[in-house]
Amino acid sequence: MVDNNKSEPLIGTRPEDRPLTDAERALLEWLIAHGGPEALQFAPHVSRVRAVASCTCGCPTIDLAIGERQHRTVGASLVLADFEGVTSEGIEVGVILHAREGQLSELEVYAMPEVNGPFSLPTTESLR
Repeated sequence: MVDNNKSEPLIGTRPEDRPLTDAERALLEWLIAHGGPEALQFAPHVSRVRAVASCTCGCPTIDLAIGERQHRTVGASLVLADFEGVTSEGIEVGVILHAREGQLSELEVYAMPEVNGPFSLPTTESLR
């Protein structure tokens, strides 16, 4: 039996163990409220979710986990929300909220087109 609590971090991620920032939590709540029909069933997870890894490329993508998990769940992704928006720096981004194995798993944020260097989360007002 595989212990998913002790799995290795994914390549390209930096391990963390922290609560979500206010901006991350607000974005997560907005995505769940405005995402696909299955997104609302994940609303109770928001109060217990934390960041367990972040991307090393400079984007604000984070891996999510609930409870004592040390790494996000893996496997096939259920896309709960998929939007486009703009960061405070004026960068166009895509935002995807993933669930895997019945748990929130990843808050993915990517620049369109690709940007070298760090950038922030989009504002919820810009999401479409």
